[in-house]
Formats: sequence, structure tokens, C-alpha cells
Amino acid sequence: MTIDKDLMRIFEDHEKRIACLESLLAKPRKAAASKGKRRLTDHIIEFREKGFFAQAKTAEETHAKLQKSYHCDLNRVAVALFRLSKRRQLRRATKVVDKKEYQAYVW
Repeated sequence: MTIDKDLMRIFEDHEKRIACLESLLAKPRKAAASKGKRRLTDHIIEFREKGFFAQAKTAEETHAKLQKSYHCDLNRVAVALFRLSKRRQLRRATKVVDKKEYQAYVW
């Protein structure tokens, strides 16, 4: 009889632990909970949807357009554009300005 009681107690403890872990996994993460904050990539994707990248744009051109709504460094814009191209949300191209080739992005 004591073995059955011990086993039942062990099972109840396990059930409590599992329930606690499931409740932790069900909670939304902080990043997903903050809907009001928009990241740099959100702004760039918005430009893409509005047709800004119909013509090939360099990081400098994108940075100049972003300054009106989102202030950041040119380097951050270049890295964000590169990462979006790696995720296949933008395509890479080349653009010639003053006889010099630049990395550009298009959609």
C-alpha cells in the first residue's frame, strides 16, 4: 500500500511540474507583446510594400528616406538590407553611380 501512495505522490509532483512548464511556454514573449514598437526592418519592409524598391536603391538612398521616420546610422541600414536579402525579402543588384558600382536592393 505504501508503494502505491508513494507512486501516486510522485506522479502528482510530475503533473505539477509539467503544468508549470506548460504555463511558462504559453506566455507570450516580450518582443511579441510590444506591438507599438517598430524595428528598422519593419520600416524597410513597409517601404518595399509601398514600391520604394521597384527601382534598385542603395543603402545610402534607403537611409536618406528612413531619416524622416526612423533615425539610425547608415551602417545599421546597410546591415538590415543585407539581412533582408539573405532572408529573401529583398533582392540584391548592382547600381552604377558616377561610373562606380554600388550594392543595391530591389523587389
